[in-house]
Amino acid sequence: MRLGGLYQLQSNEQLLDDGYCFGCGPQNPIGLRLKFGWDESTGDYTTTYTVLREHQGWQGRIHGGMMAVAFDEVLSRVALVQRGSEWVTAELTVRLQRPVSIGACLTFRSRIRSERSRLIVTEAEAYLPDGTVVGRAESKLMKAPR
Repeated sequence: MRLGGLYQLQSNEQLLDDGYCFGCGPQNPIGLRLKFGWDESTGDYTTTYTVLREHQGWQGRIHGGMMAVAFDEVLSRVALVQRGSEWVTAELTVRLQRPVSIGACLTFRSRIRSERSRLIVTEAEAYLPDGTVVGRAESKLMKAPR
């Protein structure tokens, strides 16, 4: 069902976590198994991700979709941790700024930029170890019915 340009879950649908999320699920044998935490100095919510060859697009470079997965995880989880688990990604915008090589260790940093009663906007960046920004993303999360 569409609501103001966004899709709304039907009232009988439930959001359940069975540990198989591709991005963060500890039970998913082929997933990224991302772990998250807070950067006390900046207040950002963070995760790190080391690019494996299995995550390749063009030879020697990360597939952009893998960057999108990591961004979606860190962008949505900052809202889930701070505002509760009833939020779902409605829109994800990713801007890939520089190529990322296989073997690179990326740090993703996110924060809530704005919020209303039924919409949270989050933003994030991805960095190489030397501080180079390789991508930016924004997410709009909508409140799902209980």
